Amino acid sequence: MLKLIRADFYKTFHRSYFYVMALIIAALCFVMNFALRGGTYGSASCSTMFAMSLLSFPIFILPMITQIVFSEEYQSHTLKNTAAYGTNRMAIYTSKCIISVLLGVILAAVVLVAYFGGMFLFLPVDAKFNSELLREFFTRLAAASSVYIACISMAVCFSGFFSRNGMATFLYYGVFYLTEYLLQLLHLSKGNEYLLKTQIGLIMQSPITQLRQPVIISLVTMAVFFVGGAALFQKKDLC
Repeated sequence: MLKLIRADFYKTFHRSYFYVMALIIAALCFVMNFALRGGTYGSASCSTMFAMSLLSFPIFILPMITQIVFSEEYQSHTLKNTAAYGTNRMAIYTSKCIISVLLGVILAAVVLVAYFGGMFLFLPVDAKFNSELLREFFTRLAAASSVYIACISMAVCFSGFFSRNGMATFLYYGVFYLTEYLLQLLHLSKGNEYLLKTQIGLIMQSPITQLRQPVIISLVTMAVFFVGGAALFQKKDLC
């Protein structure tokens, strides 16, 4: 499996897709902090609180990471060749999940450096910017990471099952953003309590002492999609 992960890293970092995505998001971080300067919210503490309101944003871009991992594999038929050489499909699928998470961690590190770098560059550090505020931000970020990993598991599941990138991405957004409305139509609104969209909302708004349940639900959801995706990938025709 380590060889598969190294091979995916090699392919990813020898192409421009990941670099372009990281540069665009990093540039947006600088622009956001630059736009805050001089106004009512032009301080380091307000910028940090604004960052907490953006914790749901990474969910939108996570399918792009999984598509970087999967898209060229399907186009060049390397997945089929890898399986044909006797590589265990479970190892292939697991490596795709791991590499997607690791790429997400790298991207998150780049974004955090760019955001806080831009904040310190453009905004004054006020009295409200203290260790407690930073602790709250990173606690919520750590809790939100469980939702991100669950979303990656879901995106890998759909990418592993559908050979067409557009279909996998469309299904990801549909499941994440529209399931609550479907449950309402079916008079199953209580099920909304267990959706990933609900968990990220709770992590952003609840007191930091009440984040345990959203994290547990997110990790269970991650496991469900991983097991289901692995089972589907075992039977998939790798064309």
